[in-house]
This record gives sequence, C-alpha cells and structure tokens, in this order.
Amino acid sequence: MRKTLIAPAITLGLVALVMPSAAQAAPENPKPLRCVSSDPTDVAVNSMTNTVTITDDPSTGGNNFGCYTNIKAVAGDTISFTFTGVCGGGVPRVFVRFAGGASENTFDTGTCVSDGTTGTATYTLVNSGNIKSFAFINDRGDSGTVTYSNLAIAGTTVDF
Repeated sequence: MRKTLIAPAITLGLVALVMPSAAQAAPENPKPLRCVSSDPTDVAVNSMTNTVTITDDPSTGGNNFGCYTNIKAVAGDTISFTFTGVCGGGVPRVFVRFAGGASENTFDTGTCVSDGTTGTATYTLVNSGNIKSFAFINDRGDSGTVTYSNLAIAGTTVDF
C-alpha cells in the first residue's frame, strides 16, 4: 500500500515540473514571429525601442514594415501608435489584416493630430477576429520619412 501512495506522489511531482504554471504559460498574443520590410534600405527598425522609420520611395509607390501576429480583437477595440513626420497623403497609417480576409486601415478615418506633424493616433476597429498581420505605411509620394512607435492593438503592446 505504501508503494501505491509513493508512485502517484512521484508522478504528480514530475508532472508539476514539466507543466508550466499559468504565470509561465505563453502569452495569448506573443511577440510576432516574423517581420518584413518592403525595402531594407528605406526601412530602419530599432527592435530595442520598438521604433521603425520608413522613407517613402515614389518610384516604388512607397514603403512599409509589417509583422505577422495573432491578436484577438473585437469591434470597438482600438489601435494606437505614436508617429513623427508630416501628416497627410496616406501617412501616418497602420494597415491590419484579419484571418478570413477582412482588413482595416487607420488612415481611412483621419488619424492626423491637430498640428499635422507628430502625435499619437488612435483608431477604433470595426471588425472582430484574429488580426494576422499589421503594417506601418509610408506612401506619401514625397520621399519623406515617418517614424512609428508605441503600437498597441486591441490592448496588446506590439514588440517587433
């Protein structure tokens, strides 16, 4: 009988060592697995500060930097980010694509701040689902630069 009690105790002890606690489990929206830029010579990423500076290239129709992710969102959640650059002509803008094909574009509802050059933009999502990717965009057509930082999507701070 004593051996019967010891074996389950040892087994439970090993299971506890192998199974992570809830605090150790992977976060619901982990750091993106893969990020890409349209042209590495025109896109400068600083992963330490989570900033990206994108120089527009009119000859290619602009540039972008995006990441694949899996962020759960519901209509009414927000996307917010900070930017430095000239506002207008498609800038500042974050484009998101949902699993299933729906997409949203923060610029479509006018995210520019009052001075037209720098600030924090906030956009309210109209779709629900898993956001499978996002991209920062610079396609003003003027060879200018814009720097993006502090991206949060549906309450999730995005590190890249």
